[in-house]
Amino acid sequence: MSIRTRLATSFATLFAVALLAGCETGPQVKSEAAPQTVAKEAPKQTAARPAGPVLPAGVSVISTEALKALVDKGPQAGNYLLFDSRPAGRFNAATIPTSQHLTDAEMEKLDKEGKVASRLGDDKGKLAIFWCGGPT
Repeated sequence: MSIRTRLATSFATLFAVALLAGCETGPQVKSEAAPQTVAKEAPKQTAARPAGPVLPAGVSVISTEALKALVDKGPQAGNYLLFDSRPAGRFNAATIPTSQHLTDAEMEKLDKEGKVASRLGDDKGKLAIFWCGGPT
């Protein structure tokens, strides 16, 4: 493999990881240059934040506070299953207590093999919570 191909592959991988990481903002950079002056400022427009993705029927978003309350109770008392769908490296570095590692790829594999129920358990009344490192 040529050095050019290796560099292109490395750059593409780095770019893909950056996109999948879910970072909404980058590092703050301070400039020592004098700020540019604008002859006339345009009227400020407040952009409405999008409501979020359209979720399938029966799926909802849980707040951070509600999740913390459940985690404080524990999986049995809170009647929930918490799945961390981030890559293994990020899961092993840090995760929410009580969460289990289950990536999208593993979920698809289990679905094809008909083994999803083994990970979700028999109690259909449990709340299944999935979280990842980026915007939903």
